[in-house]
Amino acid sequence: MRKIVSVGLIVVITLAAASSTLEAQSGGTMTGVARGNHLQSLASVNVQLRNVYTGAVVGTTTTTEAGAFTFPALPAGKYIAEVVDAAGKVLGVGAPVSLTAGGTATTSVIALAFGTATAASTASGFSFLGLGPVTTMTVLGAAAAASVTAVVATRPDASPSR
Repeated sequence: MRKIVSVGLIVVITLAAASSTLEAQSGGTMTGVARGNHLQSLASVNVQLRNVYTGAVVGTTTTTEAGAFTFPALPAGKYIAEVVDAAGKVLGVGAPVSLTAGGTATTSVIALAFGTATAASTASGFSFLGLGPVTTMTVLGAAAAASVTAVVATRPDASPSR
């Protein structure tokens, strides 16, 4: 009788350990919504997911009518969702989001210029490192703001006469 109970206990512990190992190895899911410059949902737009650490695009999908997108079965890591046009130019970038193994993370992407205005602006203008004109202006504006902040950030007790 003691052998039967101990064999049964070993089988139960082995099955529990196997199921927790499979759960830890299962991929996580990234969900989100793509929105335009007036926070309207963007239907049928391309969204790609980029690994923050490697810079590699790990998946692409198209949004639903409500602007929703899903990336299932992802390994744990930190990701950024990007709205891209048909040529692959980035039109909007979400915040970096951490995803745990077997977990679900939610993000949103704001594409400031999308549609006919974007098509007209990508035909002309400039771009920085292959980014679209809107993203380029965002990056340059942030860089300019950071440099102004660095110039302004001086000692508060300093005076021009010293």
